[in-house]
Amino acid sequence: MRLNVAAACHDAVQIWKWDRDVIAAVGGVFFFLPNLALALFMRESSVTVPVEPKDDQALMALMQSFLVENAPLLAFQMVAELVGVAVLLALLLDPARPTVGDALRIVARRLPVLIAATMLLNIALVCGVALFIVPGLYVIGRAAMVMPVLLAEPERRFGDAVGRALDLTRGRVLQLLSLWALIHLGAYFIQSALQSIARAASAGGTNPFTAGIIAIAISAMSMAAAIAYTLVRATIYRRLASKG
Repeated sequence: MRLNVAAACHDAVQIWKWDRDVIAAVGGVFFFLPNLALALFMRESSVTVPVEPKDDQALMALMQSFLVENAPLLAFQMVAELVGVAVLLALLLDPARPTVGDALRIVARRLPVLIAATMLLNIALVCGVALFIVPGLYVIGRAAMVMPVLLAEPERRFGDAVGRALDLTRGRVLQLLSLWALIHLGAYFIQSALQSIARAASAGGTNPFTAGIIAIAISAMSMAAAIAYTLVRATIYRRLASKG
């Protein structure tokens, strides 16, 4: 049976209208503030950018230096976003209907499993992308329901959750990929436009005030995308699970 994506998106909008205060509070703490910290305090790489654009080794050294120098901040942002997503999914999907405090305790207890699951899925994604992109897209389409399953069906272990996610998404990969692309590419283009404005504004020298405003706007856009992605995943899980 074909998934009604429009109806799932409508459900997500209704959830936002009913619980926007709680959702915005969770998003502000776990999405907005960590992204703002990343934007404001991320260090530039100490490796010199190569003059030759085809110098692959130098470019790899640049990327490696950037990741190493910003590893603690990047790790903090990734874990914070994971916790925020898990809290929202617990609030929306856990059959016990927890409060925010209960959801935080649920996520704290399951955090090692959630982190391990995220790392394994990211490894599968990277391996898939390395195999000519298409397998990576397939992983994205099939794995998006793993986290909702883990929070909605807490009795399942990771392997069980993956199997359940594969069952739920069978025959719906293209639909889900199109929806995820719409959410994330839309956010990406807006963020790119904001970054272009920031570069243009600081052409004559860095303006801390302008940089701060742009960082706030980009962080707000990241928060909006994360909330939208999470709410839609929750409503799609509900629809798919209700059909068995």
